[in-house]
Amino acid sequence: MVVVLSRSRSAEHEVFLEHCAADRVPVVVRPSGGGAVLLAPGVVTASAVLRPRSPERFPEALFRRLGSVVAGALAACGVDGVTMRGVSDLCLGDRKVVGSSLRLWADRALYQASVLVALEVDLLGRYLRMPTRAPSYRAGRDHRQFVTTLAAAGHAVAARTVAESLRRAFSTGELT
Repeated sequence: MVVVLSRSRSAEHEVFLEHCAADRVPVVVRPSGGGAVLLAPGVVTASAVLRPRSPERFPEALFRRLGSVVAGALAACGVDGVTMRGVSDLCLGDRKVVGSSLRLWADRALYQASVLVALEVDLLGRYLRMPTRAPSYRAGRDHRQFVTTLAAAGHAVAARTVAESLRRAFSTGELT
């Protein structure tokens, strides 16, 4: 397991550092924005570096397009009904199943997504504090009430299948 923190957030405010230290869970910083995430068994991640299209010089357009790629990859696994909520979350209903982050440079973008396939959701509350910034649809819900996993939502899809579907979606030219 590892806690991954945005470069723009404070570990003291976003992470239960004492729990991470006691359980020997490293805390690392990524170059992109967004909130803290827990990478653990049952989480599939995907990253892509790309050149944004000219009308996508702002994060919202990139999040919409790349979120659609991820939603399409999940649909290919039999997970239908994934919608974007907030700026960049992918949800089943009002519960988050995919978090993502973005880093923009002059002519490049780094997009990262974490898909909650079968994570033990209680781990989030052990290592991650309530975020200092949250979308309005979170409505103050704690991690257990705010997120779900594909498995808990009734989608019996293997992490390996999700990873392969994301790999295909990210490598078939949909990002260019």
